[in-house]
Amino acid sequence: MKRRVGLVIPTLEAVGGAERMVMALAEGLAQRGWKVTVLTLSGEIPHERRRAMRGVEAISLEMRRAWIDPRGWRRFRAWQRENPVDILHGHLAHGAWFARMAGVLGVRRMVVLDTLHSTRLGGDWTRRIYQWTRGRADCVTAVSEAVSEAARSAGIARQIRVVRNGVALDLLRRASPSDSREFVWLAVGRLEPVKDYPRLLRAFARVAERDARPMRLEIVGDGCERGRLKELAEELRIDGRVCWRGFQEDVSGAYAGADAVVLASRWEGLPVCLMEAGATGLPVVTTATAGALEIVIPEVTGLAVPLLAENAGGDAAEDLQDSLATAMIRVMAMEAGERDAMGERAWRRVAAEFSRERMVSAYEAIYCELLERDSQTRRG
Repeated sequence: MKRRVGLVIPTLEAVGGAERMVMALAEGLAQRGWKVTVLTLSGEIPHERRRAMRGVEAISLEMRRAWIDPRGWRRFRAWQRENPVDILHGHLAHGAWFARMAGVLGVRRMVVLDTLHSTRLGGDWTRRIYQWTRGRADCVTAVSEAVSEAARSAGIARQIRVVRNGVALDLLRRASPSDSREFVWLAVGRLEPVKDYPRLLRAFARVAERDARPMRLEIVGDGCERGRLKELAEELRIDGRVCWRGFQEDVSGAYAGADAVVLASRWEGLPVCLMEAGATGLPVVTTATAGALEIVIPEVTGLAVPLLAENAGGDAAEDLQDSLATAMIRVMAMEAGERDAMGERAWRRVAAEFSRERMVSAYEAIYCELLERDSQTRRG
């Protein structure tokens, strides 16, 4: 018999890769008969997010002090009395810590697991809290081998299972573009330092200088750097070629209208935008973060540019910009059939390794295993 699972995440007010993964997991589990509730620690849950998770309950605990707000704990305990949860699955640091402590302080016994989403696991205090609460988790998972290795190196968990994120394979497939229209680059992701949009804008400016073909850069996402990035685009004199599309609930149309996807991140756990690019049959250019290289096969499904060493500057930074621009020009110079073949190989890889159904099946198997183990422990 399928039981009730609670998926805990800090907020759904802003949506990035982790939030989209949780929403996809919630809907996938609900379609398989699980009773699913998404619990956000703080913030409102926009109507669009609720509508996107068919068959899923979504509530906010309205915490004001991260995961330690006692009012949120009281709301959770009151809700749990009426809706007993069998599995509590935490995501991101605060969601994981909440789930671990809820397993001890809740009104009934729950199976507890959490998922690590990034190779950057925070400072000393973050790692210490993970270590102090380590015994409260029945299982720890990571979205990629890179995240798993980073967590083991930091002493966050002794045993970690890798469950890769997944995307729906029914995204719009792009139509083959005509030779006369402009080449459209697409970048999808929040406008935050980790995505290194300044580097991307400078690289795109170099592409525009070196290649006379019509082109534009579509940026889908929002964040704290939006104003500064717009100023930089004007300074680089590419503001007429850069389109700021803001956050979009449905990104399928953006992918369908693009010729290729570019990602300039400094680090990534497992970048959803590269999976979405593959699901749409698009080639990519990306910095060679560990997470990106678990999706992209260089020279086969896209091009990967060597990443800078930490805090590198000067000539090294210039080299990265130049390498990124060179890779983008290479993709633009390909015959349409060659780009289509690269995109088709990317689609086959995503279909085989990164489908939403594969992700949901993996978590469902873990849930069932942990519930059976817990049942045997109680009987013993």
